[in-house]
Amino acid sequence: MTPRRALVVVAFVVALVVGWAVWSREAPGTLSNGCEYSARGIPACGAYVGAAVGGNDDPATLEDRVGALGVRRTYWRADQRGEAVDTARSDLAAGRLPWISFKLQVPWEEAAVGARDEWTRALADGLADLPGPVWVALHHEPEGDGDIAAWRTVQERLGPVLRERAPNVGFTVVLTGWNQVNGPPAYALDRIWPRTTVDVAGFDVYQMYGVERGGTRVEEVTDLPREYFAPFSAWAREKGVRWAVAETGTTDTAADERPALLGETYAALVDAGGVAFTYFDSPLNSIADWTLRTETKQEQFAEVLARSPRLPDLR
Repeated sequence: MTPRRALVVVAFVVALVVGWAVWSREAPGTLSNGCEYSARGIPACGAYVGAAVGGNDDPATLEDRVGALGVRRTYWRADQRGEAVDTARSDLAAGRLPWISFKLQVPWEEAAVGARDEWTRALADGLADLPGPVWVALHHEPEGDGDIAAWRTVQERLGPVLRERAPNVGFTVVLTGWNQVNGPPAYALDRIWPRTTVDVAGFDVYQMYGVERGGTRVEEVTDLPREYFAPFSAWAREKGVRWAVAETGTTDTAADERPALLGETYAALVDAGGVAFTYFDSPLNSIADWTLRTETKQEQFAEVLARSPRLPDLR
């Protein structure tokens, strides 16, 4: 074999190896429900079910009672980047899709002109080394926290960095939901939605039935499918983005008096094209006790969890 031909053969083999590595990384896997999911964790059908547990508490105790979570929400400061990546690795090993949020610890106006560029590149590189998909949000629920136009610019600047450097990262934007449906025009989706590729739009919407306000109990059931899922779904189809519930919860009263409500809400989310349903099992920053502390709530959540998809073993 001539040296020239040998070089051609070597180049061909290298190209095959590189091509296989790229294809393997981008190729979808299969969830427990038989549906495929993308390299960024987007399911072709069905919706993950999971929870945020305490203040990033170990979910093992909850899982002993209700079953293995399909998605886990955690919340971090920018200076906890390494801990967040390590936790995402542990979640993937346990079959959970990590959905992580960061507060950037600098004003949005500074991040919008580069103050978090290097940090974002480091985060992306750390997540790219993980064996499966991770969803990331940068400052969830921004409404009321500052100049929303600056927040939007931050998403447009840093989202592409995450997606380009980490093919396994799904870039997500998490909003309150209420502000987009019922709030001031300044927070309307058409006004604040980032002008860049977003993989999942997350919304934090809660079942308000049974919430105590000023000594008065809310007696009306929040019609989440009609009030929220329908407009979210219609908007998402128009924008070409997937959507999910990033936080939700029910009161003890709702669980006791409306035992079918949680399961019906999850079914409605799936029917409307939602891709995740994440319960807020935490007392933090809450107007009601959403936690899954009662046996009734745990049984209802376990029933929903049992019919939701999970990632395969990615260790």
